[in-house]
Amino acid sequence: LTPKHQAGVCAFYGECGRNPEVNVSLVRSNVPCLSNTPARVASGALLALLRSVCPELVRGDNETTRVCCTYGQLSALRVSVGLSGAVLARCPACARNFANLYCHNICSPDQSLFTNVTRVADYAALPGARAVLEYQLFYRSRYAEDAFASCQGVRLPTTGGYAIATMCGRYGAQLCTAQRWLDFQGDKNNGLAPLQIDFHLLPNGSEPGQGIVPLDAPVWSCDQAPGAGQEPCSCQDCARSCPPVVPPSEPPPPFRVGEADGVLVICVLIFAVLALAFLAAVLCRRGSAEV
Repeated sequence: LTPKHQAGVCAFYGECGRNPEVNVSLVRSNVPCLSNTPARVASGALLALLRSVCPELVRGDNETTRVCCTYGQLSALRVSVGLSGAVLARCPACARNFANLYCHNICSPDQSLFTNVTRVADYAALPGARAVLEYQLFYRSRYAEDAFASCQGVRLPTTGGYAIATMCGRYGAQLCTAQRWLDFQGDKNNGLAPLQIDFHLLPNGSEPGQGIVPLDAPVWSCDQAPGAGQEPCSCQDCARSCPPVVPPSEPPPPFRVGEADGVLVICVLIFAVLALAFLAAVLCRRGSAEV
């Protein structure tokens, strides 16, 4: 359903109503419309909102910014990013990396390169339109692992537990991995995902074929500030932000006299001196008695 995988081409665009397969959701479960067409120019209000929600997708002043999302889709993304930001706010790098996952998925102008739509349904309100119900996303393992690592140590201020435990389903914090973390984000039954997303993590050198190029975007480490005016994650939420532990100094070399233990030699000498003094005292006492 995505025959053209090229830079500057979308896999879907716009909204095609609510997902009939999602009954319970904390946010709007609107799904995109199938649209394997060139990315659109972002300008005006859309460009301004993009600068706020997905600044990494905005090109330089002399370049044209293109996207694969509408103002409505980007507004919905802002709400979702706001929800996750409340949980991950203690670590700006993690919050930014997590937001970028969705920025690329929904708005990237190169969306079709790493996206493959697998299931659609007719959208009755718009003749000829088809609503996307499921799609595949292809990521480089490095990208997914680094994004996951930046969030792995973030704690919830209210409970002190790990934030990742609430984002990994039944696996919790201890058994969570990058793959399980993303799988939960793409589960349409998690109360947040509007549709089913199947994540495929590929190592370097592994290519899915058909013109698909796995996404390998930049990631901020948790000890880095993602932007001006922001701070790296705290030591409590990021082990890499903790100051290095100074190793204890080397113990002094043992005291030795030649090849022998110095303390033992001194003890033997003291014992010998005391023994000689005792012997001398005994001899003197005996000599006095004979006189």
